[in-house]
Amino acid sequence: MQVAIPLFPRFTALDAVGPYEVLQRLPDVEPVFVAEQRGEVRTENGFLGMVADATFAEVPAPEVVVVPGGLGTRVLLEENPLLAWLRSVHPGTRYTTWACQVVCVS
Repeated sequence: MQVAIPLFPRFTALDAVGPYEVLQRLPDVEPVFVAEQRGEVRTENGFLGMVADATFAEVPAPEVVVVPGGLGTRVLLEENPLLAWLRSVHPGTRYTTWACQVVCVS
């Protein structure tokens, strides 16, 4: 089961790392950090950088999506690549979840 954890500028690290730490221990679960581009994405305070291992285009059909919260979610109220990706994958996910924030993807 592929679990996508999208990273975006100013996300809250604990909201991404916490679910990752639990899910990566489960058999047959493949967590993947995904973003608009591969590479480093900085957290909300800029002190921590995490690496996106795949682009949104490379993860077209995850079974589960776990979106972290953080100040960076404010941009999700407007059109952007993350919101477009969420809208495209959501109809096929078993679960699309959010930490501390609700944004309508439909």
